[in-house]
Amino acid sequence: MRVSLVCAWLLLPMGIVGCEAGDPTPSSALDATDGDAASPASCAPDRAIAPAPAGSCPRDPTDFVPGSETDGWPACVVDDGLYHPFSASVASLTRVEAFERIASILRFGGDSVPTGADFVEARAIYSADEGIGSRVVRREDEHYPPAAKACRDMNPDEIAANADRCVGPAKILPILTRAFADGANGVDPLGNAARIEAALLWFFYVSAHKEATTCASKAADCDSMWAKYSGGEPRTSAKGLSRYVRARSPTAHDRAYDGLLAVRCWRDLDNPSGVAADLATRDRARTQLDRALLRGLAVIVRQRSLERACGGAWQGVRVLGAVLDRAATARDAAKAAVLRAELAKTTPDGVDQAKLLGALDALFPCP
Repeated sequence: MRVSLVCAWLLLPMGIVGCEAGDPTPSSALDATDGDAASPASCAPDRAIAPAPAGSCPRDPTDFVPGSETDGWPACVVDDGLYHPFSASVASLTRVEAFERIASILRFGGDSVPTGADFVEARAIYSADEGIGSRVVRREDEHYPPAAKACRDMNPDEIAANADRCVGPAKILPILTRAFADGANGVDPLGNAARIEAALLWFFYVSAHKEATTCASKAADCDSMWAKYSGGEPRTSAKGLSRYVRARSPTAHDRAYDGLLAVRCWRDLDNPSGVAADLATRDRARTQLDRALLRGLAVIVRQRSLERACGGAWQGVRVLGAVLDRAATARDAAKAAVLRAELAKTTPDGVDQAKLLGALDALFPCP
C-alpha cells in the first residue's frame, strides 16, 4: 500500500486522525471502503433521476397532518404548514451549506472525475471550525440505547465496544478519513467521492433523528433537526438530504416534512420554553419522521443501485444501504438478509437486481 502523500495534512484537522501503514479495520457491517480499483467514469449516476414507484401509501392514523382537524393532534403553531424556528440563527444550516459546497467540488452524482486537489479542498471545508467534522466525531445514534457515558468522553476501545451508539466516531468517521485521504492521493476518485457523499448523508440522517430526540430538553435542537433535513428550505424546495429525497420521491419528501412539523408541533404543545414532559407524543412524532426518512434513504439507494455501473455509484450504495440494515432487520429478518447479501458484493457486476430491489421495496414501501 503506498505511503500517503497527505498523511501529515490529515493529522491537522481535529487532531485525531492518524496514518497507518496497513488497511484500517472495517468500520461497519459492510467494509464499504475495500477495493482500490478505479471506478469507471462511463456515465453519471444521476443522469436520469425518475421518482421511485409510489404505490398506495395511506398515512398512518397517528400521523400529524398540518391544518387537519381530524388527525387527533391539537392545533399548534405549524398548522400553517411552515416550520417556525425557535431561534433566529440556526447554526446547523451552515453545515448543510458546507455539504452543498463539498457536493459541488467533488461532483456528487456526476461523471466528472475530481482531482486530488479537489479532495483536499473538500476536506478543508469538512474540517472547518464548528463544521461537519466537529459533529461527526461526537455523533450518537439515538436509535440505540445510551451507553454508560457520552461517546465524546470514551477512549477508542470504548467507542469500538459501543459502535452502534457511537456511530459518528466508530463508523462514519473511518469511511470519511480514508476516502478523503485516498481521493487526495488519486486513488479511485469517483468511488471515494461516492463514499464521502453516502457517509455525509448518513450523518445528516442520524443527526435529524438525534436532534428530534434531544429537543425534549433543548427546544432549539428541533431547529437543528429541521436544518439537517431541509437545509432551511420550505417544503416546495430542498437542500442537502432533502434535495436527494425530493428528487427521487416527492411523496417521501412531503411526509418527511410533515414529520419535521410533527416534532415542532409536539414541542409547541409541550412546555416550549422549558423541558418537555410528554415523551410519548415526542416518540409518536419522531416515529413519523423516521419512517419517512427511512423511505427517503431507500429511494436514494434504489435509484443509485439502478445506476450502479456508473462512476462510483455502487460504492456509495454499499455505504448508504448498510444504514438501512437496523430497520430492515426489525421489519423482516429474512428480507433484510437478502438485502445485506446483495450489498455485501464489492463490485456491481454480480448484483442480482431483482433480489436487491425486491427486498428494498418490500422492506421500505411507504414513508
